[in-house]
Parts: sequence; structure tokens; C-alpha cells
Amino acid sequence: MKKLPIGIQTFSKLREGDFIYVDKTEYIYNIITGNNYYFLSRPRRFGKSLTLSTIAEIYSGSKNLFTGLWIENNWNWEKKHPVIHISFNALGYVVLGLPQAISDELKAIAHKNNIELVSQSYDTLFKELIEKLAAEKMPTHISSFF
Repeated sequence: MKKLPIGIQTFSKLREGDFIYVDKTEYIYNIITGNNYYFLSRPRRFGKSLTLSTIAEIYSGSKNLFTGLWIENNWNWEKKHPVIHISFNALGYVVLGLPQAISDELKAIAHKNNIELVSQSYDTLFKELIEKLAAEKMPTHISSFF
């Protein structure tokens, strides 16, 4: 008998832990391929983090987590995309201040991806991180457009 996923916020834990999961991957596919902007507004504890974690696993190419789900046969798993995930509840922004906490997190993500950032402010750090991650994943002639 499968377990209820109470308090589970990451898709990998949910799937690897043999929890009950109602397949919403077709809806997620429509969101991420729809060329529109979306604002996820739902009550607390209503699945926002789990939805974003699912999207991150799709873009990361974690096909093994999607066995038996709609998206398994409807996504190009060979093409992986860089994912920047910032969890604001774990940033420590109360002590550091929001700009410094975001800067530190962006630098940590860059370090994890073996990227050196030279910008100083968090907004330019974010732009630089996106550009350098994209350049690693794309052919040189395409990355020059960023």
C-alpha cells in the first residue's frame, strides 16, 4: 500500500519513496511548452514547491522519476537544461539582508556548476549566471545571442 505524501515538497522524494502521486505531468507539460507567463498563486501547503520541483526534474532530464507518467513518452529526455532553484525560506535573508542572501546563493549555485562569477550586485550576478549556464549547454554560435 502506497503512503500519503504529507509534507513532501520534492518530486524525487515523492517518487523514490513510493508515495501516492496523481499524475499532473500533462498539465505541467502544457505550462512549460505554452509560451506564456504564469504566476503560481495557491494557498500555503498546496503544492507550489512540489510543482516547481517536478518542473526542475523534467528540465534536468530525470526520466527515471517519470516512469509510468504521461510525460515519460512525451518529452525529449536527451536534451537537458540548466536549472536555477532558489529556496527563499532557506536563504537566511533575515540576518544577511535580502540582496546579500541572494548574492551568496547565486555564487553557491555558480560554484556547484564550476562557474566563476565576476559581477558584484545580485541582479547582475543573476544575469551572468543565466548567461554562463546557457553558454555551457548550447553551441557557441547560439549562446552569443544572450
